[in-house]
Amino acid sequence: MLLSYYRRPLFLLLLAYAGAILLFPGFFAAPPEPVPFPLPRSGVLVEGRIAAYPAAARGGVRFPLQTTSLYGRQHKTGLMIYAENAGGASYGDRVAFLADLQSPPGAAAPGALDWADYLARRGIIAQGRTRGVELAGKANPFIRLARGFRAATLRAFEAGLPPESAAVLAGVVLGEKRSVPAELKAAFQDSGAMHLLVASGSNVGFVVAVVYFLCSRFGLKRRYAGLAALLLAGFYVTAAGLDAPLVRAYLMFSAGLLAWLLRREAGAFHALTAAALLILLASPASLFDAGFQMSFLAAYGLTVGGALWGRYLPRGLAGKAAGLLLVSFLAQLGLYPLLAVYFHKVSLVSLLSNMLLVPAAGVAMALGFLLAVFHKAGFVFALLAPVTAAFTKFFIGAVKFFAALPYASVTVPEPSGWFVAGFFAVAFALLHAPLLGFGSFRLYAAAAAGLLVMTAGWLRPAKAPACDAEGELFGDANTSSALVRTSSGGLYLLNPGISGRRLADAVLDRGSGALEGVLLTSLEEKNYSGLAELAGLVKIKGVLLPYGPVPGGLRAALARLEAEGTAVKRLWPGEAEGPVRCGWDGYAPGYSGAGDRFSWEIGGLTLDRGGGRALRRGKPAAEGVKGAVVPIDGG
Repeated sequence: MLLSYYRRPLFLLLLAYAGAILLFPGFFAAPPEPVPFPLPRSGVLVEGRIAAYPAAARGGVRFPLQTTSLYGRQHKTGLMIYAENAGGASYGDRVAFLADLQSPPGAAAPGALDWADYLARRGIIAQGRTRGVELAGKANPFIRLARGFRAATLRAFEAGLPPESAAVLAGVVLGEKRSVPAELKAAFQDSGAMHLLVASGSNVGFVVAVVYFLCSRFGLKRRYAGLAALLLAGFYVTAAGLDAPLVRAYLMFSAGLLAWLLRREAGAFHALTAAALLILLASPASLFDAGFQMSFLAAYGLTVGGALWGRYLPRGLAGKAAGLLLVSFLAQLGLYPLLAVYFHKVSLVSLLSNMLLVPAAGVAMALGFLLAVFHKAGFVFALLAPVTAAFTKFFIGAVKFFAALPYASVTVPEPSGWFVAGFFAVAFALLHAPLLGFGSFRLYAAAAAGLLVMTAGWLRPAKAPACDAEGELFGDANTSSALVRTSSGGLYLLNPGISGRRLADAVLDRGSGALEGVLLTSLEEKNYSGLAELAGLVKIKGVLLPYGPVPGGLRAALARLEAEGTAVKRLWPGEAEGPVRCGWDGYAPGYSGAGDRFSWEIGGLTLDRGGGRALRRGKPAAEGVKGAVVPIDGG
């Protein structure tokens, strides 16, 4: 690895192309073609090709579809289809059906997943529901073989392993993690091992290495053994679903192996550059995808850091332990800012946990492949199944152990762009320290500059609203909520009656880990049901609520908050607490009990109608829409 690699034409071309995508996203990553009629629309005749393996969904399955025609007229776009029955159709098949189409929903809360935007980045413009699909044409033989291997592998896991172990092994071997229970997914995330449920470079490398070794042992020449390894690795990548980490790894191995077969120079850095460029040429929108970003940053850390720091590892057992720690560190170094941005959670035990879990996942993967290969060999399968089940149980237990450690993971607010840029500058200096020279002025200047930018981003105050207060209205079918930031930068949340995790993400997405106050428009459960979960994720400095009989669930949540130092106060209409003032919400003055509703005024912004409307100085500023985030107009 040399600094001159960053001046080579291929890398400069990648930088130029990525920059062009960032500057002109509408040109390079154009939105998908809209449907030629207004939505919603019922009874649409849809024909197209299934673009990914169907996944289990409530009431059936879902799959992305690349359409060929709508109502019999040629029209190419992307749809997300929810079907009660896929009729045996799968990835690559052509299907036809009648569907009810509608626009995908947006974010249900500030900072939450914007489903419409998520689908649009994947070329999907609408979603549809159908009772069943009719098979109009089968996929090509290669895809059908890959589908058969995938289905047989999943059946083998289900037949030989307990449900939890089968679900985890499906993730380790095929990246199929949809059947992993939510609480176990949370344990993988808290232990810093979520990446082990995603099929990636290690899987592709395993297939390439095993196939090449076996072909060589059977006397095949180097060229033919290499081509066989690439072919079967491509077969595996197709069976596993063509996810970004798999495609990246396959392209890297292809470039490296072909160069080796042709006896041409090709380092891992150049292979990684070529893989990134090829993926972006095929799908420019991938640049904005979290999976693409995290996959390539992890591979970049391993490629550059491994080449430069690996020579300093000691020999013997200590060197192997240090090597595991180094690999864990290099793979995750560039991911910390992205974990904070996308998930608002960072694992503090990941460096140590991955020293054990990564090798263990490798063993589990090998056992999973053996189980898949011998699923019809009764005697061998009977011997392998209990061994695989025992090891997978140990693997899951280790994940849960690390996840249960105190402070295994912490929730963090979204970092500023300055902080992220500074972090990457420091990471770059650290990765290249052996190349720059440990006594080099350039090394310490780069690290100091990065730390300075990070500190500026950390100390930079949250952006104050242009007016006295601004925010968003949101909620679900029962609850109307609002998140408001005042001119002083304080955040106030109205009616924490939806998921506490989702509410915490809304707060963290605003770059804050604390709420100045939580306000309730009434003492109904729909307005506080998420408060207890929210309090475990972000700091709540105060709670303001109406007078009246306090329900048991709310009373327990308030008692825990008070024990942690939260100020809980009741107000009568007309009273104020700091910048917050309460009033009657559409009722004549007078108290009648828990059914009374309050309106709340925060810095000139009034929230009434149970949180469903915002007024600024008496004039309408926003009207809430159930299941959508509505910005409150500035003053």
